Parts: sequence; structure tokens; C-alpha cells
Amino acid sequence: MSTEEIYFWWFLWLAIGGAIVVAAAGLLIGVIVAARRIAGLAPIALALVEEIEHNTKPIWQLKTSHEVASGLLGGAEAILSNAVAIVGALGKADENRVA
Repeated sequence: MSTEEIYFWWFLWLAIGGAIVVAAAGLLIGVIVAARRIAGLAPIALALVEEIEHNTKPIWQLKTSHEVASGLLGGAEAILSNAVAIVGALGKADENRVA
């Protein structure tokens, strides 16, 4: 191998290595820029998440509302059955008076 060939291969591999280093540095700079952008947007995203949480809390309370409504329905049905019994008893009392 001649001196010129050695220098040729040496400069070729130096250029390839340099290109790899430049590409890696470019990717690293891109990652750093993206990380800073994410860090800048994180407080905004956190505020939105807190607002969404605040707005969706009533949805989680629907189960409690359903349980309360079911209890009220049970009470109303009990009142209805008692009212029917009272009306029936009063109706029989009226029949006894007429007879």
C-alpha cells in the first residue's frame, strides 16, 4: 500500500467519522430543543389537566346521585303503597256505613 493510498483511506475514514459525529451532535441538539419545548409546555398541560379533573368530578358523583335517587324512589313507592292501602280502607269504611 502506498503512502497516497494510506492518506486517502485515512482522510476517507476521518470524513466518515466526522460525518457521524456531526449527525450525532445534530440529533443530540434536536433532543435538547425538544426537551426544552416539552419543559416549557408542561405547566400549561398541567393546568389543563387540573381543569379537566375539576370539570369531570361531577361525573364521578353520578353514582352517589343514582344511589340517592334509588332511595327516594323506594320511599316514594312505599308512600304510594301506603296511600293505596289507606284509600282501600277508607273505601271499605264508606261501604260499611252505607250498608
